Amino acid sequence: MGKPRDERRAARPSRSLSAENVTLAVLVLVTFFTNLYMQGLNTGIPYYYDTVGYSAAVGGTFVAVFTLSSMVMRLVGGEITDSFSHYRVLMASLAVMFVGTALPAIWDTFAMAMFARVLQGGAFAIATNVMTVAVLGSSSKKQFGKRLGIKGAGTSLGTMFGALISTGLIDGIGYHAFYAFYALLMVASIAAILLLQRRRHSLATMPADPKPARGDADAPREGALKRFIEPFLMPEALPFMVISLARRIPKGFCVTFILIFAKYAGIKVGAAFFVATGLATLACRLLGGKVFDSDKTWLLLPLQSVEIVGFIFFAIWPSFWTLILAAIGYGITVGTTSPLIKALIAKKTPKEHWGAVNGELFFFADIGKAGSAFFGGLLIDAISKAFIPAIALAFCVLSSAITGLALLFGRRVWKRAEA
Repeated sequence: MGKPRDERRAARPSRSLSAENVTLAVLVLVTFFTNLYMQGLNTGIPYYYDTVGYSAAVGGTFVAVFTLSSMVMRLVGGEITDSFSHYRVLMASLAVMFVGTALPAIWDTFAMAMFARVLQGGAFAIATNVMTVAVLGSSSKKQFGKRLGIKGAGTSLGTMFGALISTGLIDGIGYHAFYAFYALLMVASIAAILLLQRRRHSLATMPADPKPARGDADAPREGALKRFIEPFLMPEALPFMVISLARRIPKGFCVTFILIFAKYAGIKVGAAFFVATGLATLACRLLGGKVFDSDKTWLLLPLQSVEIVGFIFFAIWPSFWTLILAAIGYGITVGTTSPLIKALIAKKTPKEHWGAVNGELFFFADIGKAGSAFFGGLLIDAISKAFIPAIALAFCVLSSAITGLALLFGRRVWKRAEA
């Protein structure tokens, strides 16, 4: 006589594995669309306003506003991620991202474009946070880095094509079509999540209605405030926050001003910088699983310093080929440090605080990104566009120096926590 039906079902692990893989595949796709959105807007908007005659500081301000909005929402969004349905939070954030591009596609005004930046930044912050936590929740501790690396492939593809598409849209079709394209991307993202939701059996990592991860809903207000503050006071997480800030300093500057320098220097297809960066990060994230799952925190310093080499050549001999060399070094740094930092911090913090901790991680990263975009624009206006490669190199050196100091501090903190 055959086994009971329930036992036969339990003997089929492939269905559960397939569900996890389908969920991860959809998250990679939505990550690609959301990062295409972010990268395209952060490169395309400064490029557009430079084309119509505004200063570099205006382009930097647009990126800084997006990033500041993101920073504020990171703090609140972490608590939301830990307390509510991942599915509902992600859907709501994608819907706001749609509104953030639909409005300026209809009303072509400077004020509307600036207001839209606030919506875009806040919604993007929540979407990226909840997707990171969803991937961590579907992984064993030994595979945090590997699965984050696979998800990061979507980020790499967004980096690769973001600037190329945005400049092509602005030069070839115009301002309204530029925004409309990104609004349609969000429609596609929402459709992908809806299709995933319909396959209820494949939502092992993103349940339709999970219970809040922390605490009792009827707990006193003081307890709720304590639960909100607690993740932000973890000393073992602080060094990673500082490193996260440092690694975004070159990124904020490059995303905002590399296209402007390429145009100034007569380098054709300046968006090739982002294509080469995307290819380098994609290769690192698909092949670097063992590195990302390593517990060796000191690896962050040499990985953070790789980008310096390329920018040395680019600052001395600015040309198309040194631009590509700088992009490859920059891409290796971005492609390896991001999943490694997220995997390390997840191993050193409690699961119930992952949303808040990742929100804080992104918050510090946004400080570095916003600061370098804003102050970088002021530096360019005060000196010259010709010095953009040299400023980028200086920011890379500063980033590595901060990373080294944070690791020295972190060694003491982590030894104390393990004792």
